Amino acid sequence: MRSLILRRVIGVVALALVSLGLVFTAPTTASASEPGGSIGRGEVMDRAWSWVAERVPYGQSGCYENEFGCYRPDCSGYVSMAWNLPTSLTTWDLWNVTVDVPANDLQPGDILLRDSGGIDHVALFARWADAAHTQPVVREEWDFGQVAEERVWGNGLRGFTPRRYNKLDDLMPYGTIRAKYDSTGGPSGPLGWPVTGERDSSLGGRFQQFQNGIVIWHPDVAHAIYGEILQKYWDTDAERRWGFPTTDEADASTAPGGNRGRYQFFEKALFLWSAETGTHPVQGAIYDAFREAGHEKALGYPTTDETDEAGGKAQRFQKVTIHWHPDRGTWITNN
Repeated sequence: MRSLILRRVIGVVALALVSLGLVFTAPTTASASEPGGSIGRGEVMDRAWSWVAERVPYGQSGCYENEFGCYRPDCSGYVSMAWNLPTSLTTWDLWNVTVDVPANDLQPGDILLRDSGGIDHVALFARWADAAHTQPVVREEWDFGQVAEERVWGNGLRGFTPRRYNKLDDLMPYGTIRAKYDSTGGPSGPLGWPVTGERDSSLGGRFQQFQNGIVIWHPDVAHAIYGEILQKYWDTDAERRWGFPTTDEADASTAPGGNRGRYQFFEKALFLWSAETGTHPVQGAIYDAFREAGHEKALGYPTTDETDEAGGKAQRFQKVTIHWHPDRGTWITNN
């Protein structure tokens, strides 16, 4: 629709310490990795879920076999299976195929690893259970008489070190964001190729940045935002001000002057764009009046954002100005 040079998401869509709220219950990824090769987070979590769903009992000998191969059913064998390693490694071996990551950057498919202080264990990180990021939710094989399960560590990281598999493809989309990305055409669509992995957004959401836009998720739906609508969204404090998108971008109606643009709904506003007028959000009582009067088809596209006016608000459109005052409500004047 339009060209746009994206600026970095960091500092614009702020990373917040919020719960991820993601639960993987069935395979959602497309292509499978090769043993010992690069693997995406979605595939890791799908593989890990299989043992939880099958309630695989803990053991330190033999192997448990399912569609993902045959692996020793202890803590490190479980992680080896989830990462599609060629064989079951030990906790000591896992140090050699991983790198440190900051605790605040733990992502699904990373691990918590420890072999000191009488503790020799590893668990696969799934998400945070709390907004303060003090209680990790892990998937693990953890003791005799137990089965693979997903549970909350209520007492923090417990001296475990956050680590990341050195062949994990952080850029590969997964889950609901992957489904939305694929539905837009993937790398050949308007978003282009991924440039960051999926990360926390503000207010309990998740997002992933692509060459020309983002896909942003909030339980339990994802939408793409790109072009000048995304630029305006970022410039005006993103989801903290406007909430999450509730639709994808789509063609808007033709205005009386003949111009036609694009629109996208967010929780707290409608964003409208045309080449002649740029991008402007329409919100609150002014939006209600705009809708009731026939939208852009009757009034044209907004030419300004909402502005202060004598104790109230006003917004100019191509044909009219919509005014609002707490005592008078809304009214329309011709330009």
